[in-house]
Amino acid sequence: MARPSTPLLSREQILRAALEQLDRTGELGLPKLARQLDVGTSSLYHHFKGGREELVEGLRGLLTEEAMPEEPLPGESWQDFVRRWAGRYRSAFVAHPAAVPLMTAQTVTHPSTLASYETLARVLHDAGFDDEELLHAVTVLDNFVLGSALDAGAPVEVWADSGRPDSPLSRAIRATKAQPGDRSARAFHLGLESLLTGLEDLRDQDSPGR
Repeated sequence: MARPSTPLLSREQILRAALEQLDRTGELGLPKLARQLDVGTSSLYHHFKGGREELVEGLRGLLTEEAMPEEPLPGESWQDFVRRWAGRYRSAFVAHPAAVPLMTAQTVTHPSTLASYETLARVLHDAGFDDEELLHAVTVLDNFVLGSALDAGAPVEVWADSGRPDSPLSRAIRATKAQPGDRSARAFHLGLESLLTGLEDLRDQDSPGR
């Protein structure tokens, strides 16, 4: 039988199907993905020779390639770049929280994602963060953003309201429900501003003459 003139599958088709599987089931399995696409598992390895690890990096790129900024804007402060970087990074994963554990389980190698992290590191370096603290700053921001993306996928009621009038937690739950907008998004902005303040203090401690 003659080989088809065009491939039956493309990398993007596989990645889109993998993301759909993740969103629907919370898991990523290559045999199940192959059955979903009505192909053999070997067909997936034809497009992703590195197997599951390469597929996960492909998903990372699919979600972040057009979302994460790779350059600061003219005149943009390091704080504003971090706000933009973190906000767009979080938005990339908010709709796909099941992808977060996969991303954190292996080394980041996707070129465009790495390029965005490189820009973040350069912006922080140019702002005065030294080599000893810079990677910790990037790690803290990364952990916070991905944790916030998971929080966005949490139940509407994360903590049960005991209904007790003497419970500060229950009073806070009721007060938060009465606030407009999304609880997770509000918490993200509050946490990010707190992080920026802490990072600025850290930078200034390392640079007594600043």
